[in-house]
Amino acid sequence: MKFMKKEYLQRKTRERGQASWVLGLFLILFLAILLCMQLQVALYRESAMYMEDALALSNLASAVIDIEEYGITQKVLITDPEQAYERYCHALRENLGLDNHFMAQNRRMISGQVEIQNYTIYNVTSDLVEIWQRDRDGTVSVWSGNVGNVHAPNGQLIEETGVYSEIAYPVEGFLGTHVMAHKGKLVDVIRNDNREKENEITENKVTGNE
Repeated sequence: MKFMKKEYLQRKTRERGQASWVLGLFLILFLAILLCMQLQVALYRESAMYMEDALALSNLASAVIDIEEYGITQKVLITDPEQAYERYCHALRENLGLDNHFMAQNRRMISGQVEIQNYTIYNVTSDLVEIWQRDRDGTVSVWSGNVGNVHAPNGQLIEETGVYSEIAYPVEGFLGTHVMAHKGKLVDVIRNDNREKENEITENKVTGNE
């Protein structure tokens, strides 16, 4: 009887020990997953800031104002949209460290190919907004609207001549998964704060290098 009781107590002790070990392992695994998720969120935030600065620079680089038009009419207009788009693509590759196929060379922020989803020019003349848009398939659309009624895809009201662009890019996620992120940016090419922002960003220009 004493032997059976002793064996029973030993078995219970082993079971409690095993339960404690499993619980401890589960807790460690949970904390590891939580830490990885926190690091991923921090990476997404850093990536979003990185992309916003790069898009601001690229948009401004593409906004080639027609000086002759401005001298005659005092209107700030981007009169060669195709040239502006080419300059945008070149600036975007430079600012994000992409090759000619828009593949990222530095995989820390971007883990694959960047896609231009939208590039739009807004030319504002008195109470009219003339819009030139190129979508992800290369389709070009041209239309117009009244000042005060036209918004960029990110919801911002168009009040002055400006450029909006939006890109999609893969980011390496938790446990090696990949997530497509999107970022859009509108810049007003004649506002002083954009020029100051451009100067500020240029001092720490995003090149895609560590």
